[in-house]
Formats: sequence, C-alpha cells, structure tokens
Amino acid sequence: MFKNSKRIVDTGTWAAAIDLAAIDLPREGLITEVIIRAVITATLTATAEEDTLRRVINSLSIRGDGGRTYLGLSGGDQLSRLLAYVNKCDHGSEFSSPAAALTTIDVGSTAFEQSFIFHPGSNPLDPFDLSAAIPAKALSTLQLFLSTTAAAVTDAAGAITAGTFRYTINQVLDMPVPAGLMCPLGSLRGWANDANYTDYGYEIDVPGGAWLKRIWIMCQDETAIPIRKNDQIAAVRLRLPKAANKEVAAWLWRDLLVESAKNNRLNGWSGEEAAIGLVASTRPGLNSVPHIPVGLAMIDLRKFAGYDGIFHPGYGMNLTNFQTGDVKLGLTVENRAAGDDTYVYWEQLQPVETQYVGR
Repeated sequence: MFKNSKRIVDTGTWAAAIDLAAIDLPREGLITEVIIRAVITATLTATAEEDTLRRVINSLSIRGDGGRTYLGLSGGDQLSRLLAYVNKCDHGSEFSSPAAALTTIDVGSTAFEQSFIFHPGSNPLDPFDLSAAIPAKALSTLQLFLSTTAAAVTDAAGAITAGTFRYTINQVLDMPVPAGLMCPLGSLRGWANDANYTDYGYEIDVPGGAWLKRIWIMCQDETAIPIRKNDQIAAVRLRLPKAANKEVAAWLWRDLLVESAKNNRLNGWSGEEAAIGLVASTRPGLNSVPHIPVGLAMIDLRKFAGYDGIFHPGYGMNLTNFQTGDVKLGLTVENRAAGDDTYVYWEQLQPVETQYVGR
C-alpha cells in the first residue's frame, strides 16, 4: 500500500454561470479525498454578501461508471456553501485565504482563494482514510463536474472577474479493491417552500438502499443572492412509519443548531442573515465573531450507534434493506415567503459492487 497526493494538471477557467469541462480523475488507486481550490479575482466593495467566499461553485458532482454519483451537490444554487459548512464541521477551518501580499481580503480588485474538500470517510483528519473511498482503479470512467455561479454573488456592488479551479486528490495505491469497502453516494433534494406546515407536516422521503451517514440541511430566503435564514424551519423530525411509527429523533430547529454546533465544535461568523455592512471592508469568515451558524444544520446518524441495532459509529443508519419512503424527514415550516428554499443533502455509503472487488 502506497499513499499518494496527486495534483491534477487540468484546471478549470472561471466564467460566470457556466458548466466547466469535465475533469478526468485518475483511476490508479482508491481515492480517499478530493480537494478543489478556487483562485478568484473579484472587485470587492464595502458591502460584502454573507457567505462571500463560499459562493464560487454552483454545483459539484463526481460520477463514475453507469452515472453512479459519488458526490451529488447539484440541483440548487451556490451549493459550495453547503460543502464549506461540512468542511468546517469536519476540519474546523474555513479554508479561505487572501492573496499572498495581503493580510486581509480587502475592497477593490483583489484575489482570494477558497478550498473545498470532499472526504467520504469518517476520519477527516486522515487524508488517506479508507473507512470510505471511491474505487477509482476498478472504474472505466470517473469525472468531476463543476458549474460556476453568477459573477455578482460575492458582493452587492462588485463581481468576480476571473478565476481558476485547481484539483488535488489523495489516494491509496498498490492495493486491490477490498471486499466490503464503503463507497460514497450522495444526492440533493431542494425545493421552494410552498406553504407553512405545522407538526412536521412537510414530509419528504429519505432514500433507502444504503447507509445514511449524515443529513445536511440549509435554509435560505428569496433574495437574488440568497441569504441563509433561521425563521423558516421551526422543527425537524426523523421517523420510521413502517416500524410502528418509531421516532428516531425530533428537534426544534434552534435545538438542532445547538446539536450541530456541539457535535462539531462549530462556530458561525459575524453578520449572517444580512449583507455584511457591519464588517465593512473585511470579508466574513476572516473577521469572525463566533456564534452558531445561521440556516445550517446537520443530523449525524453515527451519533445514534447502539440504538435499536441499525446504527453504526462509522457508517450511520443502516437503510440497505429499506425502500425509499420507509423513513421520513418531517419539517415544520413557519414564516414562508415566496421563493424561500430548503436544501437537504443525503450523505450515504454503500458497499463496493462485487464486480470491482480484487481489481
């Protein structure tokens, strides 16, 4: 077994609101981590948008043979915000930095970098963590797809003017695909809130057929550059209607925010839920006032290990023998306004296909 960090030579060139050419990922080992680094030039003003640096990717997916989706952040707007949140949960870092000559990301024509990490395993501190990996060496195709946001997402009066996306993978070489290797699987469910619902009255089907590791939730308002909000989802419940209607867990939204922050030692930053006028010429995330992040929550099913025999400390909730619809995520919705959106990302794991074992 040989551990390797590999820089991908191909890059993506920024242009506003387009699908970049697919990037071929190497197929020589087991991929344990994919890192995307956005090197961005923007004209920044004194009024930054909340999530400024995190808005540079609209959608991101990694797909293999037969369209199998290992990472599926697509079907929504500026979804790199969700991945940045997961990175903060897993690593405690923003992965953002100014240009080398600056000590802060200031106003004017300036450069900044923002990195995003896709780590499917349960030990994010180990870049070669084999608790889950992509069996790249056994695949005939493996590609990364990225679409960009509109140019004006960083600033109320400024825009991104240029940029480059660079890619690095961490992989394990000289090792056949082991039986039982867990592989990532993920998909996004997004919708516009159509009405208010009481008592978890808005229910969506949780996908079955795999382990459910975590559920990521993001709520945002209806503005042109959406702002995350806490006033829409009032409560969340996960239940098993076909198992005597057993309730796995239920939280008031604010309590789920506390739970998410507690489990992940998570802080927010100054000025959320509005344009960042209060920090003037400094970008959010670099001038941080710690508090619980707004409009973002995570249900980590690994924390329920030992309950009812269907939970695992590394993989989460075992839904491999469940059909889609056997488990329901219910939401109480308040203060709905036209155009409000909710995004739910299902972070799943599935044992490697038998035809790949030993390759």
